[in-house]
Amino acid sequence: MFVNRERELADLERLWRSGVAELFVLYGRRRVGKTELLLRFCQDKRSIYFVAGQLKEKDHLRQLTEVARHVIDDPLLQSITFDDWEAALVYFAQKAASERLVLVLDEFQYLCEDNPALPSLLQIPQRSTNT
Repeated sequence: MFVNRERELADLERLWRSGVAELFVLYGRRRVGKTELLLRFCQDKRSIYFVAGQLKEKDHLRQLTEVARHVIDDPLLQSITFDDWEAALVYFAQKAASERLVLVLDEFQYLCEDNPALPSLLQIPQRSTNT
């Protein structure tokens, strides 16, 4: 059930329509509807929705590549697996430069367990392309 999240959904839609690359961090207590909000937002958009678990970085990157293959039609993506987060983020930024793309990294804290530098990789200016 989707209840009392219209304002947050409108905020996400506003960011989507901005025409520029946006980073949106959603955090809060467990079991309050964050995932449902993000799933609802992604419904009618080209989006990669990735849920992390307590895995090693290489396993996360392999799974992310698999999820992305279902969204992005790119022969290169069909033949590779990302070796590191920087390569993955650069790839997605380049793909988003030509057509809007939502990348959701749900349970982000699990991604950071094996790579504490991941939050700083999201701040690198060259990834801020107009998307």
